[in-house]
Formats: sequence, structure tokens, C-alpha cells
Amino acid sequence: MAFTTRKSLLAKVRAGDEVSWSDFYTAYKPLIYLCGNDHGLSDAEKEELVQQVMTEIFRKDIIGKFDPENIPKDITFKYDPSKGRFRHYLRKIIRNHAIRIYRKRNEHVQLEDIENNPEISEDDSWNKVWDEEWRHHVLNMALAELKGRVQPETYVAFEMYAIQGRPVQDVAKFLNLSV
Repeated sequence: MAFTTRKSLLAKVRAGDEVSWSDFYTAYKPLIYLCGNDHGLSDAEKEELVQQVMTEIFRKDIIGKFDPENIPKDITFKYDPSKGRFRHYLRKIIRNHAIRIYRKRNEHVQLEDIENNPEISEDDSWNKVWDEEWRHHVLNMALAELKGRVQPETYVAFEMYAIQGRPVQDVAKFLNLSV
């Protein structure tokens, strides 16, 4: 199953739509925050990570679009699906900023220390953690979308049965529904 970023959201963000930026921020802040956990950052550092990642995306995309004379051409970002998935681009931005924050906390940290730290190394284990965080992020977005589209009782029934794993008869009895 593909876990993709909505291209329509990226297009609206690129166009400077404030509501879409708010949606983007709301959707991706938890993912960035979780990645901060994976990198061993404190709560304050995780907030800093969110701000730095969002600022970089904004700076490379929106400002580059509206004020290209003041931004070097190689710094503006245009999402091109043929060059890779957005989530891989986002993962790299998050990792780079997490390492900068980690280094700032420990100014004496050497490159070898970062590479040997399992929380921030670029090995298969971190990529697996990233993929799991991404799936969790996409699932949460899908559940929020579903919750907004169905009646509250329907969502509660779904949640009790599909997510919590309760028997159908128990769900029906609890919600006074017939089976």
C-alpha cells in the first residue's frame, strides 16, 4: 500500500493558500514531533525541530515562488514526483535539522558520535522507524478524515470493533444497535 502525501495539498501550499498551510502544519507537526522523539530530543528541542522543518519548507517553496530574485535558484523547491516521494524529502529535512539540534546541544559532538548514536544514525533501523512513523501518521490522518465524514455513532462502532477489537455483539449491545 502506498502512503502518499496529497498532491492537491502540496499544490495549494505552493500557491500560498493560508488554510492549506494550516492544514499542512496540523497534519505534519505530529510526525515531525515523533521523529524528534526518535532522535532523542527534549520537548523544547522537538518544538524547535518542528519550527525549523516548517520554516525550511516555507523558505524553499513559498518565498522562492514569490521572491525568486532574492533566493538562489538552487534553493527553491518544486515538488517533482519523478524525483522521489515527498515523504523522503521530508525525512531528509527532519533528519538534517535533528542532527543540527543535537550538535547544538552537544557542541563537542564529533561526526563519529552521531553515526554511532542509534537514535540519529542513517541506518536501516532509523529508516524502519521512519516508515512506521509515516504509516502511523497516514493512519491518523485517514481516521480523522473518516471521523469527519460519518455519524458519531458509526465512528464509535467502527472504533470499538475494528480498532479496539471488541466482539460485534458487545459493540451492538453497548450502542443499542441490532446485528
